[in-house]
Amino acid sequence: MKKIYTLYACAALVSGFLVATTASAHVVVKPNTVGIGSSQTFSVGVMTEKDIPTVGLKLIVPQGLTDVAPNTKPGWKITEKETGEGEAAVVTEIDWTGGSIPAGERDDFIFGAIVPSATTTLTWKVYQTYADGSVVSWDRSPAETITDFSKMGPYSQTDVIDDLSVTPSSAADASSSQSISLVLSIIALALSAAAFGVAFHRKNY
Repeated sequence: MKKIYTLYACAALVSGFLVATTASAHVVVKPNTVGIGSSQTFSVGVMTEKDIPTVGLKLIVPQGLTDVAPNTKPGWKITEKETGEGEAAVVTEIDWTGGSIPAGERDDFIFGAIVPSATTTLTWKVYQTYADGSVVSWDRSPAETITDFSKMGPYSQTDVIDDLSVTPSSAADASSSQSISLVLSIIALALSAAAFGVAFHRKNY
C-alpha cells in the first residue's frame, strides 16, 4: 500500500510541475513569441467564467506597436482610441462592445499590428465586462498571488525576439526544452497508469 501512495505522490508532483510551468492568464493574447519588426496577427482569447455573459472587452495596446487594425467581428462594435494625428496617430486602446459570450463559452478577438524592431516584452492588459456591469481586470503581474479571479487576474505577455540572429545552439536549446516537457508529461502519465495498475491488482488479488 505504501508503494501505491508513493507512485501517486510522484505522479501528482510531476503533474503539478507541468501545470505550474504552463499556467497563464484566463484572458490570453497569443502568440507568446514574435520576431522583431514583423507584421503579426494577434488573438485575444476570452472565456466567460461567470454565470452571466461577457458583453465587453477593452484591450490596452502596448507601446511600440504600429499599424494596429482589429478584424471585423460580426455582432460586436469596435472602437479604437488614438493619440496623435494623421500619420503620427497611434492606436492605444481597442474596445469591443455590444456582443455576447454566453456563460461557459469562449471567443477570440483578432487584430493585426507591426511589432517593435527591437527585442522587448509586450504586456497585454485587458478588461472584461459582464452583463451585470462588473469588470474583471486582467492587469496584474503573473508573479502576484491572486485568489479572487472574479475581480482580477494576471496579464499575458508576448516576447519580441531577434529571430534574425538565432544561432544553431539557441535553436537546439529550445528543442531540448520542448523535449524535456514532453518527457515529463510521459513520466506523469506512466506513473499514474502504474499506480492504477498496482491498485487494481491488489484489489482483485
